[in-house]
Amino acid sequence: MSLTNNRLQGLLCLVLVLIAGHPLSAKAQLASFSDHQYRSETPVRIERLNGEINLDGRVDEPAWDAITPISMHVYGPSYGAPATQESEMRVAYDDNYIYFSCRCYDSDPDLIARTTYKRDAWESNYDQIGIGLDTFNDQENSLLFILSAAGVRVDVAIFNDGQGDAPFNQSWNAFWDGESVVNDDGWSSELRIPLSSIRFNTENDQSTMGLMVYRYIGRNAEHHIYPERPQDWGFWSFVKPSQSQQIVFEGVKSTRPVYITPYALAGTSRAAELNDDETAYVTDDGLSYDVGLDVKVGLTRNLTLDLTANTDFAQVEADDQQVNLTRFSLFFPEQRLFFQERTSNFELNFGQQNRLFYTRRIGINDGDMVTLLGGARLVGRIGRWDIGALSMQSARQGDLPSENFSVLRLRRQVLNPNSYAGAMMATRIDEEGGENIALGADGIFRLRGDDYLTLAAAHTFDEETEAGLDATRLRAHLRRERIGGLTYDVEYNRAGADYRPDLGFELRDDYSQVGIGLGYGIVGSDETRFKRFESGITSDLYVSNETGDLQTRESMATASAVTWNDENISATATWFVEDLEDEFELSDEISIPVDRYSFMQAEFSFQTSETKPGNVTHKLTLGRFFDGVRFGVSATPKWNVSKLLELSAVYQYDRISFSGRDQTFEAHTMRLKVGLTLNTSLSMSSFFQYNSSADFALGNFRLRYNPKEGNDFYLVFNEGLNTDRYRYSPVPPVVDSRALIVKYSYTFVK
Repeated sequence: MSLTNNRLQGLLCLVLVLIAGHPLSAKAQLASFSDHQYRSETPVRIERLNGEINLDGRVDEPAWDAITPISMHVYGPSYGAPATQESEMRVAYDDNYIYFSCRCYDSDPDLIARTTYKRDAWESNYDQIGIGLDTFNDQENSLLFILSAAGVRVDVAIFNDGQGDAPFNQSWNAFWDGESVVNDDGWSSELRIPLSSIRFNTENDQSTMGLMVYRYIGRNAEHHIYPERPQDWGFWSFVKPSQSQQIVFEGVKSTRPVYITPYALAGTSRAAELNDDETAYVTDDGLSYDVGLDVKVGLTRNLTLDLTANTDFAQVEADDQQVNLTRFSLFFPEQRLFFQERTSNFELNFGQQNRLFYTRRIGINDGDMVTLLGGARLVGRIGRWDIGALSMQSARQGDLPSENFSVLRLRRQVLNPNSYAGAMMATRIDEEGGENIALGADGIFRLRGDDYLTLAAAHTFDEETEAGLDATRLRAHLRRERIGGLTYDVEYNRAGADYRPDLGFELRDDYSQVGIGLGYGIVGSDETRFKRFESGITSDLYVSNETGDLQTRESMATASAVTWNDENISATATWFVEDLEDEFELSDEISIPVDRYSFMQAEFSFQTSETKPGNVTHKLTLGRFFDGVRFGVSATPKWNVSKLLELSAVYQYDRISFSGRDQTFEAHTMRLKVGLTLNTSLSMSSFFQYNSSADFALGNFRLRYNPKEGNDFYLVFNEGLNTDRYRYSPVPPVVDSRALIVKYSYTFVK
């Protein structure tokens, strides 16, 4: 018995010794960039700088040489091949900044691609380096800071773990600096990110983040990356936050500066409006001037509060003109910077463009800006919860009452690092007593490997709706998120007849949908014909909840490929069955009558390589369209003439002939744009848009002077023209509207 007790005591002592010596009992054991090559299973300690850095892009300070360089892996075009050019990347930090540098050696410096000076122009036709930081180590979001060989700064927020066609927000901006210089050995860059510009967690005097760095050589689309990762998830695999290397900063503290940005605006405008009798147009001229204020406060190291008063978006570029060939509302992306920071905190989506919160419901009515008196936004993290809170108040304008728009979103990791659950509340309340409240909950669960399940539900309340399933929205979506090998997609959606998210976006109402899809993809190697190939078949069925009758059935077969020259080719064939309960108008003269229709369409597209200074996308659509025959063609050319001058255009032609009714619908849509960027601070752009289906043309000129982040001067001129005046009575004037606006803002940092 005593022997057994002694053995137990000895075993207990051994366990205690092991626990005491285990990394989790104290600070975890950390790796270095010197003891591994392309990825470390142990978090890597980032080295502190020991000396001053002169941020001139030359990477010639002794402090840099003392930092261990990072081993780079060739990601493309040939995965794992030897690098054609050498790179020396280093990451370091001090009490105030994270530093990133690269000596980008090049055997022929004359071939270094420097195609633009344009701020935030993230393109694949110029040489660049980038550093991505998953600052909360949540393996879903990251902040990407990019610097080109010409010194162009680009900052991008990556969300949704890099999944989807465009899992990034390129309008997000932060305060940071970078410089590049070309020399006889190639080019080099230095980049400096203030710790005050990012939010992060600190525990036991350590801050753990995810890291990704890359170098891109424009002339041969060569991509060097760390850490190593496969290309299994498609083009955006290289920025996928869950594949980042875990790193640790020791002894850093997040400062909480206050950014105060007042603005002043002045302008003149002219608009043509119908008189009270609607018998003639009268011209309304006016002068305007205004002031406003934005304030950004770091409440904690993880939480940021934005305050805005008399918010104005006069400098925002106009939406692209579109031709709507559906019976559903058009979806336009958000362009206003105030709504851009950490947008993923506010997302609760139901597939396609359907969502519980759509920021363009705030301050925009029928395409026109509505005055915003002000508001507040809170984003960041509290404990393990991601939080997004927003409240904005609009002014009374014409027949529109003053309204309050408020959103609260909470979200956290559950089960594993790639699974999340959360809830949202969105309210829209006006001064006349009208109100709409939406409550939602959702979860994204990684089941195993790349298999994910999304569940979401929402319910809306207003003065006309009773509680019940008719005011509820449901979604279940099971899929495999990768392109290599066999993939699948199964989805169910239901929206009740009384489901009305006044602060959201919903294409259809009162329907149930079941969708299923199978696909197969290949991630290319040197032996394959294509760099990437994807194919699939899908079928979606939409039925009315009330009657159970068919609304729409879409069956689609797709195939797409990326060549080794980075050309994109795709073909799609779709069989539609549409049961129209109400006619919908294509134009004032042409409507699609109530009936059941069965028809097929084919679409082909070809995009030349975006790695070249000039590229173009072609698209051709052929087939039936309800009871008509459709022909559509479009071209989108773009040419970086030099790093100073950029030309781009869009032309789309649609023709639908209804021979049985002797009617023809034709629409021309054009957009011509000239961009002149004299240096990284001064840029000018001008565009002209024409939409024949709307009988409207719009011209715009915009000058921006941005000598440093937070210091902006804009001069904007807009003119709208009526292009087919004599179709209307009374006849409108040639000039529909005209405006000249000057806006200046400056950010004070306290």
